Amino acid sequence: MRDQSPVRGMTLVELLTASLLAAFIITGLVRLLDLTLDMWSKGEVRREGLERSNTVLALLADDLRSLHGASTGDLVIDWQPFDHDGDGLPDRVWPRLRMVRQVDAGALQRLQLQELSDAERQAFGMGSTLAADALPMPDPTGLIEVVWAVLPADQSSDPNGILLRGERLLDDETRDSFLVEGFFNSSGLPPAGSLVEVGGGILWLGIECATQTTLMREGWQVGSELTDACTSWDAFGLERPDSELSARNEPGTGMPAADKRPLLPRRVRIVLEMERAKDQKRRTTLLNAVTANSTRLEVDDGRRLPERGSFVWVAGEWMEVLSVGEDFMGVRRGMRETRPKELPMGAVVHFGKQVVVEIPIPLHDDDWRVGS
Repeated sequence: MRDQSPVRGMTLVELLTASLLAAFIITGLVRLLDLTLDMWSKGEVRREGLERSNTVLALLADDLRSLHGASTGDLVIDWQPFDHDGDGLPDRVWPRLRMVRQVDAGALQRLQLQELSDAERQAFGMGSTLAADALPMPDPTGLIEVVWAVLPADQSSDPNGILLRGERLLDDETRDSFLVEGFFNSSGLPPAGSLVEVGGGILWLGIECATQTTLMREGWQVGSELTDACTSWDAFGLERPDSELSARNEPGTGMPAADKRPLLPRRVRIVLEMERAKDQKRRTTLLNAVTANSTRLEVDDGRRLPERGSFVWVAGEWMEVLSVGEDFMGVRRGMRETRPKELPMGAVVHFGKQVVVEIPIPLHDDDWRVGS
């Protein structure tokens, strides 16, 4: 006898329950995927930023490691104020480095080729003897001048700077030396075309130099004590950094008088923070206006704030981040030689990933290598 019982299907309650469970599972998976993609995106941004910073620092570190310590060497580090926002008052101070360094024969020939005309350069590439005669004899000293400078971005709304670098043969009589007093004009700008851009989006470039008496075992400390580091340098004590322009141009305490050889720092510490243009579009902003003495700043999205211990730039003031919440950050006001000020509602919180490098400087070089 055949079984006449009907085939039992899912009831409406069971169907709704299954749909609800599936919705919960799918929602969880979507949130997990979104979180994973967000973490991946942030990781890529961080990695790309670190690569850009490390590339710039590697080039700068190479210049400093190759400083020439004999009588024809030199090093000047000073700071120039600029008016980024165009209100007639300086709101940023950027560093400049000028030095004499040693290079190999390949780098010397590259600079010599740059001095040739286009026709001479093309003929030299084809092996012409006339072009070879036009090329100067290799410089036996192996020395060039190098200059680094940060200048304001073209747009006044951009708080970041542009990092520039230039180089010239030490004995090049066709171009002014980078180390002469008037190389930078009264506005802090170099001659047009003398420098090339190395990188943009420079939010902070800090430079600290260790003197002969600086102690660094417990970290770098800038100040006026013998054991402190300094932020400017003059290898021959000629007062080339102008202390009236910036407090960062004050010389190190207890510096000995320079003799025939340039006086070089024992170590140089570089702190670089870069912020890309597309990073600025994702930055959080202030929800309310802030008084000069407030240390709690409400923001529209605390997830877009940097971690504790970072530095942020808000409407012309540097601050150190002490705590971070969902919609606020606790800060220490008036850092990096800026003063606490009233901050407008909607001000953007700028910051960049900090990369630090310490560069040991060779303190001795033989004059016989340059024939002097």
